[in-house]
Amino acid sequence: MSDARAAIFAKIKAVDAKRTTTDPAAAKARLQSPPPQLVPAMGRLTKDEARDTFITKAIALGCTVADCTGMEAVPAAVAAYLSEQKTDLAVALPADDDLAPLGWVPAGLSTSDTIDRQALDGATSVTRARAGVAETGAVAVMSGSRYPVSLGLLPDRHIIVLRVDEIVGGYEDVWTLARDGRDNQGMTRALIFVGGPSRTGDIEATLVMGAHGPRAVHIILVA
Repeated sequence: MSDARAAIFAKIKAVDAKRTTTDPAAAKARLQSPPPQLVPAMGRLTKDEARDTFITKAIALGCTVADCTGMEAVPAAVAAYLSEQKTDLAVALPADDDLAPLGWVPAGLSTSDTIDRQALDGATSVTRARAGVAETGAVAVMSGSRYPVSLGLLPDRHIIVLRVDEIVGGYEDVWTLARDGRDNQGMTRALIFVGGPSRTGDIEATLVMGAHGPRAVHIILVA
């Protein structure tokens, strides 16, 4: 054995000898009640500061943002956006308790609950968010009934409904929400941060929108 190889193994053995056996009960308790995380200054904002910063950052990422007076006004806000875009007044919706019961038809919209790839190509989807991150303008979404992943990746236009009180300062707050919202199966399978429309500049340094997801992300901010 070479001197260098022997030195490497000696270091590994020395580190291993310092390890102590972790009490399973203590490890479980730490996972269930993790210590508070260190939050940088940019994540420590008041509610008003968080809202204003989030809107500014989300627009900088290429999103559009519209205010809405309440959940009951969401269909009208969606119809107004689609009319501005001069596109069909049709949306794909998840089977979500917040969205499904709203007055989509009275607002002039047709709805579908399909998650079929071909049906969603070129379509518009409306989903709920778990949080908005003021630090960057990204929106946190969690897979499940409120956000079937295909509705966030396949349509051309993704409309995200976010309540003002769901805007948090930084990413650390999102992990806390994810832990608080877990069920007996643990955390959600997928936690995704949506940072604006999909884009790439890989081909000849030319910006292409909609390369790996929606071409447009519209955030309806519910008061």
